[in-house]
Formats: sequence, structure tokens, C-alpha cells
Amino acid sequence: MGHVVAKVKLYRPRGPSKGLEVELLVDTGSTYRWVKRGRLEGLGLKPMSRLRFKTIEDKVIERGVGEAVVECLGGERRR
Repeated sequence: MGHVVAKVKLYRPRGPSKGLEVELLVDTGSTYRWVKRGRLEGLGLKPMSRLRFKTIEDKVIERGVGEAVVECLGGERRR
């Protein structure tokens, strides 16, 4: 079985002047989307807080989290 990806566009929540098109792995059990910091900073997005996550290898990692608008198939969600 292969991986399923979706082409989406990310925007800043306030003033979406330019967007970033990316392919993201579809994971119905995931709350967050993982996008490299440098790509988000190019849109002017910065982390709002830091959270800890447990990986599949049972390691604990810490990542910055923030908010972005995700557009897919003509619909938008804020995450």
C-alpha cells in the first residue's frame, strides 16, 4: 500500500497576499501538518508556541507550532 498525498496551498491567516503550494501526506489521525520552518518563514509565518510530540520510535521531540490557512480542493481550514 502506498502513501496518499494532497496538493494544498498555505497562506498567512491575516492578509493572504501570497501562498505556498506544497504536497502533504494525508493522515486522517493527525491534528497538525508538518511543514519545514524555512518554507513557512518565507510566508511570514512564525511559531506561536512549542509543543512536545512522541514519535513512532518512542522518542520525544519538541517543535514550534503556529497557525496557517490550508486550502485544498477549493475549501479552507485554519490550523
